[in-house]
Amino acid sequence: MNRLEFRKFFKVAGPAVLPVIHVQDIEQTTRNVAVAVSEGAQGVFLINHDFGVEEFVPIVRETRTRFPALWLGINFLGVTGSNAFPVLGTLRQEGCVVDAYWADDARIDESAAADEQIEADEINEVKKQSGWQGFYFGGTAFKKQREVSVSDYAAAASLASERMDVVTTSGAATGQQAALSKISVFREAIGDRPLALASGITPENIGDYARDVDAILVATGINLTQDFYNIDRLKLRRLIHQCRQFDVAPGIETNSDRDRDHRWYLANMAPRSRGEKYAWLDPSSAYINARSFHAMLNDLLAPFNPDEVDVIAGFDAAGFVLGAAMAARLGKGFLTIRKGGKIPVDFDVVDMHNYSGQTQQMEMRKPAFAPGTRVLLVDQWIETGGTMSAGVSLVERQCGVVAGIAAVCIEDTKASREMRQKYKLSSCVVPGSAIQDQCDRQTLDSFETFSPEDCFPEIGKIS
Repeated sequence: MNRLEFRKFFKVAGPAVLPVIHVQDIEQTTRNVAVAVSEGAQGVFLINHDFGVEEFVPIVRETRTRFPALWLGINFLGVTGSNAFPVLGTLRQEGCVVDAYWADDARIDESAAADEQIEADEINEVKKQSGWQGFYFGGTAFKKQREVSVSDYAAAASLASERMDVVTTSGAATGQQAALSKISVFREAIGDRPLALASGITPENIGDYARDVDAILVATGINLTQDFYNIDRLKLRRLIHQCRQFDVAPGIETNSDRDRDHRWYLANMAPRSRGEKYAWLDPSSAYINARSFHAMLNDLLAPFNPDEVDVIAGFDAAGFVLGAAMAARLGKGFLTIRKGGKIPVDFDVVDMHNYSGQTQQMEMRKPAFAPGTRVLLVDQWIETGGTMSAGVSLVERQCGVVAGIAAVCIEDTKASREMRQKYKLSSCVVPGSAIQDQCDRQTLDSFETFSPEDCFPEIGKIS
């Protein structure tokens, strides 16, 4: 099976989302499967994290009875296919069909030749003899295995691609995302075979992996906060939504590929026309067209879980536009952070240097919120980072928590790199993209053909 056939099987264009449920009992399993099904997941994997296979198998049987049409995969924790496939074969004979088996360790020996893969080949022979006919997801350079050298990733992946239906790898530990370089090596080594990724995937980082990976085995990235056993419906919904954005046939560049690097609406930002004392562009020209504006809001909000934000704060004045719109989308309150001399009530104040090097003051009403309130800070553009740093200081001075930072563009500076280390950042301009470089140089290729009329809303129509 190749990547395209795999995706067609699941009727998805992007990666198939397969939530991993750490099973406690049948009622907890049923509850979480129901959430996965209702949110449109392509299937689930069950794993016996806290007890043995003998206690787990009856729960598998009952899950199949309750969900006869469910695509159901399982993982017997720490059990290779040699011991798992006979059990799956027996279940199949009993009428309990398991659609996939995921082994953390497929027993690939990257130090040996292709014709010397003794354990891995024995596993395949056991699978054949068992009569079980599902998908084999085989862990390769996988967490909890022995460590595999980075230099051996390509060999391990290539050997695995010849011995399983879906090559499956992970980050270094539970909840840790895999290095992008590792996934790139795996993708190149296995060619057009399906690749699955477990550990560390979240709605915020899926975009980094979605074009190379064909299945997401996800648990902690979609679980309730500090809850190992139950799915957060909103996180799963956001992850599935994000995966659907990557409508790409493997190996073929489409508009979705290009949009990630150069989101179409950014071409609606107008070049400066009134002289050097003004900013070098006008992002608000992209707000005029409803389709453009709402696409920007979608991208800015994508990394944030509404349950992890209490209030949105926008900076005077352009940040009011984006911040208020984002607050309305999330159903949150909106807080204004003003330039000096504007607030008619008690306030906190911070001195800062703006993008032009001038000293200004930023003010925030006092008190603005209760201690512990999680605040998402929004501005139109972050250049030197002075305004945003002032906002962070104001929020933290009142014992608030910075839940994240969002802007149309966050220029690549020492200040912004430090912010990325401390906070969750979101921007319409994708870091590392061609347009990020243009923004850092303060000129856009789109200026050459910019026409204000292209930004106009269609009169009498929803744009």
